[in-house]
Amino acid sequence: MQGEIILKDHNENNAAKEKRVSLDHSRRKILKLGSFAALGAAMGGAALLGKTTPSLAKANSGGTFYPGKLAPNETLNILIVNYDGGTLLDFAGPSEIFHRLPNTHVRYASLNGGDVTLEFGVKYGNTERLVDIEKTDLILVPGGSDLSAPMRPEYQAQIRRLAESAKYVTSVCNGSLVLAATGVLNGKRSACHWAFINKLSEYGAIPVSERFVEDDNGRFMSGGGVTAGIDFALRVAAKLRGEKAAEFTQLAIEYDPAPPFHSGHPRDARPEVIAMVDKVLPGASSGLARIPGVR
Repeated sequence: MQGEIILKDHNENNAAKEKRVSLDHSRRKILKLGSFAALGAAMGGAALLGKTTPSLAKANSGGTFYPGKLAPNETLNILIVNYDGGTLLDFAGPSEIFHRLPNTHVRYASLNGGDVTLEFGVKYGNTERLVDIEKTDLILVPGGSDLSAPMRPEYQAQIRRLAESAKYVTSVCNGSLVLAATGVLNGKRSACHWAFINKLSEYGAIPVSERFVEDDNGRFMSGGGVTAGIDFALRVAAKLRGEKAAEFTQLAIEYDPAPPFHSGHPRDARPEVIAMVDKVLPGASSGLARIPGVR
């Protein structure tokens, strides 16, 4: 099932106009189908036709592409958990990558289904109900500026149920705090946004200050803060679908980051910039920033 984003445009009279932008829009269909077709051609059609081919493991230049854990014809079901207060980019970045992988199905679900109100009032709609999803191969819990909703017992119960039976348990940003609160990350290494990373230990997880972290041979995979979700998803794609599929997807979305400033992490940012963040999020520079929903 496809989700929808509702864009709100407020005019001078504060009259809100809502426009639903379906992720199943024809332009996206063309791009997605085109991506699959190109990937199928690059792999000799094997990924789409369900036949294994050695070309998956060999680069055209004579180098070597490492294959993924999954067979090309093996279906991968991905579930992205949505909730009020979530951060759009935490899951929008990974979804751009996951939707372009062959034999991969992505679903979006929230506690009650329907619309959720993300950070900054962005509406994301047409989600399924978590209770209606029996199981998934991979569960992704994105982070947010307010974790009150996913920290509620009813949300935690559904996330725990699905995570315990999933082959891969993943998160982006402080979504790892949500997973850790369920108990599934006890004794597991995990990434998190730098401002909250040391809160992980309060829930039994092992905080690791890296952009991508895995444990138990990849069953648990996590990304750092917000934009790290794209790096995280490419690493997941390479691990499960192989490096050729991951590199193809990176090129298809033109992921070629060249930030104008080197201030994306406290280790690089100027002291005065770190102080600005600490003012907004007290305790951030110690990795112990407070956030609604987290003790």
